[in-house]
Amino acid sequence: MSTHEERMSLVEEVLPHKDWNDPLEGWPAPEDQGAMMMTMIQGAIAKRDSGAELSRMERTLLVGSQNQPDRIPTFSFFTDGPANLYGYTCRQVERDPKLHAQVVERWTEEFGFEALGEGIDSMNSEIEAMGLIKMKLPENVPGDVKIRHFDEMSDEEVLDTWEEAADRFNPFTDGRLPRRIELYQRLVESLTKQRGWPVLAAPSATFAQTVNALGFKRTVNWMRRKPENFHRAISSQLKANIKWFRALKSLEVTFFISIDAWNAVPNFRPEQLYTFEKPYVGPLVQSIAPSPMIYFYWGLAPTGDGNIPGITTDWIEFLEKSAETGTFCVTNLAPDYYTPPSNDLKKFRETAQRLGKSYITGIKDEVLLSGSPGEVRAEVRRVIRDLYPCDKGCVLVPNMIPMGTTKENIHAWVNALKEYGTYPIDIDRINHDITAEDG
Repeated sequence: MSTHEERMSLVEEVLPHKDWNDPLEGWPAPEDQGAMMMTMIQGAIAKRDSGAELSRMERTLLVGSQNQPDRIPTFSFFTDGPANLYGYTCRQVERDPKLHAQVVERWTEEFGFEALGEGIDSMNSEIEAMGLIKMKLPENVPGDVKIRHFDEMSDEEVLDTWEEAADRFNPFTDGRLPRRIELYQRLVESLTKQRGWPVLAAPSATFAQTVNALGFKRTVNWMRRKPENFHRAISSQLKANIKWFRALKSLEVTFFISIDAWNAVPNFRPEQLYTFEKPYVGPLVQSIAPSPMIYFYWGLAPTGDGNIPGITTDWIEFLEKSAETGTFCVTNLAPDYYTPPSNDLKKFRETAQRLGKSYITGIKDEVLLSGSPGEVRAEVRRVIRDLYPCDKGCVLVPNMIPMGTTKENIHAWVNALKEYGTYPIDIDRINHDITAEDG
């Protein structure tokens, strides 16, 4: 078993470690924060009803509260695509918070997204800062796991090490996280305080990090044969993640988005997620209440449609279970460039509204990457038609902006959304344009 000092010697140190102190201690009660937020929402509704154009912050507040803004908003993630678009590698941007903030601001300004979620360093950085893994950091892709310290440990050593690491963890000082603290400080100052734009924080999800630290083989073995071990492990990781979420909230970010992505729906049965993942989402959401938090998975199709042998659930039940966690939004995004990100969009919208949730719908990334501007425009128009009337909290996003996507296609995406997604949505025009182009 490696010692704590041996593990931490492999972690890049930006600042010396200090003990954790909760930065939200002394803040107004969640109820008082919620009342202040509601005042802002009511002001945005009055502005909308007057016919004035809403700001990015006002549009975000309305859609997050299941109200209808002046047009459908859109968000995007900051991965390799935006960094490369402006001539930088992922590592250049990740290592330099000032440059990172400048590129985020430039991207948001140029393309008109409501907010941009930083995503280069979000999947593994917390468990690396805790000394549970060693990161592999190639120059131009998001980081990946290189060394998993748990592989050579016994089960009990894993659990003891995890609990110790969670108790010690301080996101303000440990690993590379201080760079992300500085990034969000810069973004809040330049975007929210100076321009009134929302800032989207994108920390990773607890289940995703637990699986990453354990490895898929041990995860599945524990779920099947030692469920108490998995519950103990994810409880430790939840404790650490709550610290990171509360640290980010203390920086005054507008809202959160947390992604279970590749190792959730595509690789685990819904029943496994109901048992081993869902119980740990609610406490994470509550730890930053009333700050809105989008907690989502890529792909509903793997949860089944009720007709797949061996799958006893379906995606509507999956959305119902997701809604129970307290997240304000449900999604149907796809797990890769080539998988359609939707099942039945009308049923998806109706389900979200029945559950009292906002809803995010995406387009196939392949269209953005390889299609023409006209094909991007047609895809946006199709999704709006299938979601019509797109009311009560509708958001349209690209799953991500793939590396190599042209500026013309990104502009085509945003411009088509403004053209066809401005309220009241003109469904007759949408149908006419689809018929005219098909003909």
